Amino acid sequence: MIHQKTNSIVIETLEKFPHKVNIKLGKILKDRGMTQGDLHRLTGLRVATINELVNFKKKSLTVAHLVSIMVALRIWDIRELIEIEFDDEVILYFKEEQKKMEDGFTPDLRKTVETNLLRMSEA
Repeated sequence: MIHQKTNSIVIETLEKFPHKVNIKLGKILKDRGMTQGDLHRLTGLRVATINELVNFKKKSLTVAHLVSIMVALRIWDIRELIEIEFDDEVILYFKEEQKKMEDGFTPDLRKTVETNLLRMSEA
């Protein structure tokens, strides 16, 4: 899900590199015998926000939300709460790109920087 205010560069990047986001909050609450209301009372987050996270209808996550939930559930590794998986083709591409890195950039990343700078200056 993409927030309506997301800029075109971010949208194109998300589309170019297929991925799956798995938020495990619903399972965690169920496994612990907790309700969304319990988490609301522990975090102060709106029940609607928690429900949107559980049902993956939330278009964006804030660090404040994630940390509040992690503290309330005593989770210290974010991977217990959320996973992001890239398609196999993307992983292979990333591995090949890492072999070409110099000073943190690959030729493709340098080209992307140049293109994005032009696009941002035109906006």
